[in-house]
Amino acid sequence: MDTPRSLMSELLCFRSGDAKRMWRESIKARDGHKCVYCGSTDNLTIDHVLPKCKGGYDHADNCVTACRPCNQAKGSMQVDVFMQTILNAV
Repeated sequence: MDTPRSLMSELLCFRSGDAKRMWRESIKARDGHKCVYCGSTDNLTIDHVLPKCKGGYDHADNCVTACRPCNQAKGSMQVDVFMQTILNAV
């Protein structure tokens, strides 16, 4: 029978920086290590689909992989407005 002490050995402890890095890497892996807006694989960051300043939250459902240029160009725009801007530029 498992005891609380035996179960404790299976727990993993992470520093907050390690947990954040793992969270970010899991989002990048989910998105195929490519920018969801342009497909680039360089200078990848995490973008909030709904910006935090407009009520977005830090949750994997609201975060996607974006290259730095796309992330900076999107800024606090809604994703549909940003995508229309990209389509108009092409």
